[in-house]
Amino acid sequence: MVLTLVLLAAVVVVGGLALAADTPVRPQTAAVERGSVVAQARVGGTVVSRASSSASFPVDGVVASVDVLAGGVVSTGDVLATLDDRAARPRVEAAEAALAADERARSAAGVAPLPDPVALARLDATVSADRAALAEARRVLDGGVLRAAQDGTVTTVRVQVGDRVTADSPPAVEIADLTGLVVRVGLDPAQVASVLTGRTAFVTPAADTPGAPAGTRQRGEVVDIAPAPGADGRYAVAIAAPLPDSARIGLPVDAEVVLARRDGVLVLPPAALRPGPTPGMATVLVQRGQGPGGAVATTVRLGLVGDDGVEVVDGVGEGDVVVLGGAGAGAGVGVPATDP
Repeated sequence: MVLTLVLLAAVVVVGGLALAADTPVRPQTAAVERGSVVAQARVGGTVVSRASSSASFPVDGVVASVDVLAGGVVSTGDVLATLDDRAARPRVEAAEAALAADERARSAAGVAPLPDPVALARLDATVSADRAALAEARRVLDGGVLRAAQDGTVTTVRVQVGDRVTADSPPAVEIADLTGLVVRVGLDPAQVASVLTGRTAFVTPAADTPGAPAGTRQRGEVVDIAPAPGADGRYAVAIAAPLPDSARIGLPVDAEVVLARRDGVLVLPPAALRPGPTPGMATVLVQRGQGPGGAVATTVRLGLVGDDGVEVVDGVGEGDVVVLGGAGAGAGVGVPATDP
């Protein structure tokens, strides 16, 4: 009796497996619908001041005074620091005296009864040299006074009294407008070619930003694009967007810059795409029936390739059902198109 039951159970199991093997697995599908396709660059950025400047001494010398502290507010033209002018000021006075004396000599020689042309030419050359020497002496003296190039807040002070600086030293003082904070990101040349000022962007402060809960995504816009790439080969792009009151320069931010957008177009899921015969083309399996062989391979022409959907220009129509499980947009089946 027990043996009979075991054999019966085995027959049921084997029969069930055979039935399951004969039942085809229904593929996942999706309908072609009209919607929007958005291509965007997701990059990391930092909070910076929209207007900032660095002040450096243009001449060599010893720091005599530092008139600002980090965090202090300054106005354009305010004195930030000075160099010891005990050597520069006498040079200016000596150059002024030499110029005045040579100009008097030139005037006297010019009104003589018989002016000597050779002597006059030499005096003219001397006066020109005196003027050049005075201009250089004044440049050195004036260069010893460091002034603010903008209104703002002092963010960095790198010098103190007694330091010796040169024209090649790092900036002595840095100033930023803390009332105009923006997010700066770097875009590759291929990406920045599609970006214009006014283009939509989104910023999300990092989770550890004080006062900004993780995931607080804010809509903004591109307000500035660098005309040339930086040392890393990327273009600096500034995004203006609402930031928490506690945001500070240097804090990390995640950004999404919209490169292109298409609305009211036919959209395919990226998972439906398989490599096509040529760039900009792809192959999709269009479901034409329920039985075996019901999916027909069809070549489609692609438009804008986004992260969540791909524009299809030709090859399928609205309402067509496509089989998922393809190579996807990341497998080289298409490239993002730019806005016209």
